[in-house]
Amino acid sequence: MSPDELVYLGILAASIPVGFLFRYLSPPVKQGASLLLGLSIAIATCHIHTLHSLVTVIGIWIIIKSSWRHAPALSLTWTFLYLLFFRLVTWFGLPPPTPFANAIQLLLTLKMVSLANEVYSFHVEKKNELSSFAKSPIIGGLSQEPSLYDILSYSYCYAGIMTGPFFRFQTYVDWLKQPSPQALPGWAPCLQRLKLVPVYAALFVAVNQVFPLAYVRTEEFLDQNLFFRMFYMVAVFFVFRMRFYAAWCGAEAGCISAGLGCYPEKAQSKPGGGPTVNYSSDPTSEEKYDFKTIQNIDCYNTDFCVKVRHGMRYWNMTVQWWLHHYIYPNAPFKAYALRSGFMCAAVSACFTGMHPLTHP
Repeated sequence: MSPDELVYLGILAASIPVGFLFRYLSPPVKQGASLLLGLSIAIATCHIHTLHSLVTVIGIWIIIKSSWRHAPALSLTWTFLYLLFFRLVTWFGLPPPTPFANAIQLLLTLKMVSLANEVYSFHVEKKNELSSFAKSPIIGGLSQEPSLYDILSYSYCYAGIMTGPFFRFQTYVDWLKQPSPQALPGWAPCLQRLKLVPVYAALFVAVNQVFPLAYVRTEEFLDQNLFFRMFYMVAVFFVFRMRFYAAWCGAEAGCISAGLGCYPEKAQSKPGGGPTVNYSSDPTSEEKYDFKTIQNIDCYNTDFCVKVRHGMRYWNMTVQWWLHHYIYPNAPFKAYALRSGFMCAAVSACFTGMHPLTHP
């Protein structure tokens, strides 16, 4: 494993016991502590490049304060233009960002676009309430516009700061305001999520030793026959999946230990989005909870589903929700195939980064 991967592993491993400690903090202390810890991680791993994420956050705050009506479109434009600048900083004579800064910037892009849309929905619902004199039923809507401190706290929350999963600002607020976090399930779902991580990690290390990615960039690999190269890429993709399975399951366990994204089962939560129906606790029966809001990967269905479309649905699930709610509805094309396929694929490619293939 590379030094960067060991740092990722250390942060993921430490986040699990730290999460259980956060259950004992009051909301104001929890908010400040999660911000301080997340910002410390960012500064320790990104150094001066932490300024990139800070500039992005300040830009979103200015957009929200100046024009909430245009915040969804402006936030998408601002974050992706800055992401483009972030990837081309060396053209301007600036030092290249660290891989950790890139990871934080990617997650921050998702969060800031989502936040702008949530603020827009809040103002629209508030306006509708004033005109109709009735409270509009909305699932997971904000109760007030977030302050700069709230936005910074959400942006640099230590939970999933580098690896995800993505979660909405409302999910973060619900986490802060949990009435009895110690009573929520913790150890059982956490261990359930971690039980196969050693298997994924062992497969990653073993297969990566036999089929290293670096070999693909050599002249010797290009001289091999087509069938060997195709088989080799299957093995490399297997290594890629095992790496992300282990990382995402570990990141989910860190959120579970803190109680982040914990909702009653009858709320019918969706990965990334949270509750989809109104719910209320029943004092006469024992409440059952789940952590579907922060579920980012379904390893079994990703590997063994029949259709490619279904495989994509179970991979990076919180980001799939983000694309479906913030990109797909605003696509300029009317045809379903073009609108869902081209726009989401284009935005996803720009988000993760496109690299030209060059001869070694």
